[in-house]
Amino acid sequence: MSYEENTDLDDQPPPTAPSSPFGHLVDGLNGLGSLVIAAVMLLMCADVFMRNAFNQPIDGVAEMVSASIIIIVFLQLPGTLRHGRMSRADLFLDPFMTKRPRAGLRLRALFSLFGIFAFGVIVYATWPIAVRSWVNSEFLGIEGVFTFPTWPMRFVVVLGAALAAVQYALLAWHDFRAGGSAPAGGGEP
Repeated sequence: MSYEENTDLDDQPPPTAPSSPFGHLVDGLNGLGSLVIAAVMLLMCADVFMRNAFNQPIDGVAEMVSASIIIIVFLQLPGTLRHGRMSRADLFLDPFMTKRPRAGLRLRALFSLFGIFAFGVIVYATWPIAVRSWVNSEFLGIEGVFTFPTWPMRFVVVLGAALAAVQYALLAWHDFRAGGSAPAGGGEP
């Protein structure tokens, strides 16, 4: 539920266990995303082997890989936020937080509010598309060769974006609360 202070990958503290049911859910989805990555790697290797050894490529690999990239991103997105690994420009924020901790925490909370809005828009825009793909049995691929339904991918986008919005809300709440007790700063020579 908090940002990690140290982003040096060589000097990381030992990982901590999830501290809430939400943490278990987010970390579980992160692990599921890792399993999807492993499955995609195996699928691609099998396709290359079948293509080279028997001149028989596996049908639908390109479609499955492109859909799995979206699934992986949205399965791992809330965990990325939870553990402070989301890409951000620290060039301004870190020095600002050092000089003015209270204002820095409030600014970071404001950024989290923008994250809530952005992922809320994704959920709002994707939900009707996901429902329509379920109702209409939409599929990807070439009919008669290889097809698979699009609804799982679309519902993973909705779930991942909704959980990312919740994680941003937790981060905003944490930063607003911490900003109230942090020193104001600015008294340095």
